[in-house]
Amino acid sequence: MEEGYFLDQTHGGYVDMKWIEGEPRRSIWTGLKIGGKRKLCITTYRCLDCGYLESYARKETKER
Repeated sequence: MEEGYFLDQTHGGYVDMKWIEGEPRRSIWTGLKIGGKRKLCITTYRCLDCGYLESYARKETKER
């Protein structure tokens, strides 16, 4: 398996996809309320033979 990641494209750029704890809650200003919730980076591995993907949320991120 080789390591890779999902890319989340936003208006004017790219960001790493994250796993956010809990259920999504709507926000008028930002789309979703995520403040104060645990955020983990997603690491994805791809099988070189068949293309099968496995994703893991492992690395805690610091909020900016």
